[in-house]
Amino acid sequence: MNKKDSYIELGIMLDAELAHTEAMIALLKKEGKILPRDTDALLEISEQKNCLLKKLEQCHINRNSLLQAFGYNPDQHGLEACIAWCDLDGKLQSKWNEFKEQVKTCRTQNQLNGSVMDSSLRVVKQALSILYGQQLYENTYDANGQAESGNKGRSIAKA
Repeated sequence: MNKKDSYIELGIMLDAELAHTEAMIALLKKEGKILPRDTDALLEISEQKNCLLKKLEQCHINRNSLLQAFGYNPDQHGLEACIAWCDLDGKLQSKWNEFKEQVKTCRTQNQLNGSVMDSSLRVVKQALSILYGQQLYENTYDANGQAESGNKGRSIAKA
């Protein structure tokens, strides 16, 4: 393949990846706004995220195949070498940089959403442990340093 054809095909690939990561960022932000209140909407968002992840995975596979067809390694270094070779006007490099930033944004938003879910889960577990008279941490130690487990409290429901 020549530089121009490589440029066009790689540009199309990067455009698809950018579109999918933009959609993923929007979904993650939407998810963050409704956490943990609306479980039905969360399930729908989860399905949409899975669909986008499959599309992104396919884009990654297609990009790697394209790189190999161009004679480059199917990794970040190969992609960057290919971009350096065929980028006629700096647009491919710009798209690649934008894609990397979007991936960072996805990762950050996903971690933030996960933290919110973990926090909510802890609150629910604490409330249930109080309600049922269970200890939050199953294994504790007695005065002699022996491991102790089991239910030492009484359930509020039984009180």
